[in-house]
Amino acid sequence: MDKLTQPAWRSAAIGRRSFFFTAIACLTALASYWLGANLPSKLPWFWHALVIAPFSILFFWLTLGFMTAVTGLWVMMRGDAYRIIPPPATPLPRLNAKQTTAILLPIYNEEIAYVYAGLKSIYQSLEQTGQLNYFEFYILSDSDDASNWLREESAWSALCRDLGATERIHYRRRKHRTKKKSGNVMDFCRRWGKRHEYMIVLDADSLMTGEALVRMVDAMERNPQVGLIQTPLYTIGLDTLYARGQQFVNRLYGPVFFAGLHYWWLGDSQYWGHNVILRTRAFMEHCHLPKLSDRGVLSGEILSHDFVEAALLNRAGWETWLAHDLEGSFERPPPTLTDALKRDRRWCQGNLQHWLVIWSQGISHLHRFLLLGGIMSYVGSLIWLAWLLILTAIALLYPELTLIPLTQDNSALLGLTITLLFFYKTFGLIQALRKKTIRLFSGAFALARSVLVETLLSMLTAPVRMMYYSKFVVQILRGKRANWGTQQRTGGGLSWQDASREYGWITALGAAWASALIMTNPMAFLWMSPVLAGLVLSIPLAVLTSAQTSLQSTLFRTPDETAPDAILQAFEQNYTELQQHPSLSTRDLFIRVVVDPLALRQHLTYIPHRSNVPESTHQHRKQWLELLLKRGPSAISNQERLIILEDAGMLCQLHTEVWQLPEEKFNRMWMAKL
Repeated sequence: MDKLTQPAWRSAAIGRRSFFFTAIACLTALASYWLGANLPSKLPWFWHALVIAPFSILFFWLTLGFMTAVTGLWVMMRGDAYRIIPPPATPLPRLNAKQTTAILLPIYNEEIAYVYAGLKSIYQSLEQTGQLNYFEFYILSDSDDASNWLREESAWSALCRDLGATERIHYRRRKHRTKKKSGNVMDFCRRWGKRHEYMIVLDADSLMTGEALVRMVDAMERNPQVGLIQTPLYTIGLDTLYARGQQFVNRLYGPVFFAGLHYWWLGDSQYWGHNVILRTRAFMEHCHLPKLSDRGVLSGEILSHDFVEAALLNRAGWETWLAHDLEGSFERPPPTLTDALKRDRRWCQGNLQHWLVIWSQGISHLHRFLLLGGIMSYVGSLIWLAWLLILTAIALLYPELTLIPLTQDNSALLGLTITLLFFYKTFGLIQALRKKTIRLFSGAFALARSVLVETLLSMLTAPVRMMYYSKFVVQILRGKRANWGTQQRTGGGLSWQDASREYGWITALGAAWASALIMTNPMAFLWMSPVLAGLVLSIPLAVLTSAQTSLQSTLFRTPDETAPDAILQAFEQNYTELQQHPSLSTRDLFIRVVVDPLALRQHLTYIPHRSNVPESTHQHRKQWLELLLKRGPSAISNQERLIILEDAGMLCQLHTEVWQLPEEKFNRMWMAKL
């Protein structure tokens, strides 16, 4: 691809970004000036610097979010000539691709009924478009639990039979699970990438309509210079107060923000890890992730791979786009605040690693900024906490001073800050009025109530996130690594005991902080009370938001609940059916593979036959075999089961010798547990 070619949108991007960042810089400079001009003159100059510097950084990122919403509203009301996918009302195109598009579903010890229900729903939705023959599905397992692996195999076989899709849905489990999801996808590329011009990467909780998938492939066909198209993500499907609040925010305000991101990203979009289409050849040639330095707290494999892969594609000259108004792309939010924070702990470590990537040669300035934005999404909380502590120190050391007097300029600053924090919420309401979708939010009264409750909850949870994110950043910079495990996708109902254990330290700090200000500087306490309230109330807040709510409630009701897409209804039905499917029985499938000749033969088709096993390794495994024959299937660990299940020769030998056991021992140790 010729990097010297300048597409038409490039000149538009220069103008848009100049306006966008100039407005942000002017608003930040004005707010910083107002604050500095109204700090008490008796306060030493270094305190002025300590107050203004972090404030300016925080205000810059606050203004960036607000300007994204402003430009998003402009795009939604005026339209945009620079778009990668035609408007939603355009008739569904007919594909004429020479190769099938691969739909990848990387999984790791997931709930199988949940994951396969999603895959089945996507398959059925594609079938309804009449263009299923242009797609193939790949289940790419990294599961390291022996029982989960066997259930994945069994359920995949049953799913293929149910859909008549043996040649269209493929299953592969990696033995060597390097680089987590990014390594899983790249392993697919090495094995099967040349068969598919495009690949659509999903997550375990992804749902995409057949119409959205067809439109994405059509856009790639029409735009050979494009390497990636990211879809907007809409969260759906959970019933806890926290999750429904997130779903409401995402559906009401999300379209405006997605349109705003499109306004200033254009063909330099980010990649969010899933619900995306990639040009396979471009990805294979340019997205091999480097291993970071072996030394330092940010060393090792890159964990948050998506931002980096988009930057690498862009560096190579490929355009990356956000299809900002494409409908039919869904995911599930974490069910509780606690689950969201656990996920953010992993993301925090991955995003901080981007500090080492920012300086890579050839990365575009915009992608450097976007990588910095990912870092600031966590470091910003530490800066906010530091700023609040600076204000608290001044309030305690200089109680006679009114730190933030209610002058005319400071009143203007307060008004500007409140506008930037909350006024964008009216943009979602404007769009609901324009598109006449208020009834889908259960009417004007229910929508207004939901906005007010969500605003209150977001104000109270923001300080809790601030404390946790600050803690995460400090832990990572001290060398503590995150456990990158399976994400919690369902559940809820946090007990008071668990909430006290998890959030007690925040409540204690908040109470001590509030007490110190009340006794020393009551005016400073009043200014800081919104933050302190969130800290002090963190325990009941966590319990309240984890509670399950009625899906019939009008609070936080969204169009996806009032008038759900067909794929959402199909998913619920498929999930219910698969939960009862015999292939997902809770019985020990390791025993079934060892004892049942048909199950053994099926499993052997999924694993390679190796003849080069070292003699020392063979002897070591032989000891496990003897232990199994002597004491039964409970005698070895999950890891040892995995190794046996990957060794075709040993598995066949075990099968033979188990059937040669005395009948009483065979029935007691094996058949009774089958």
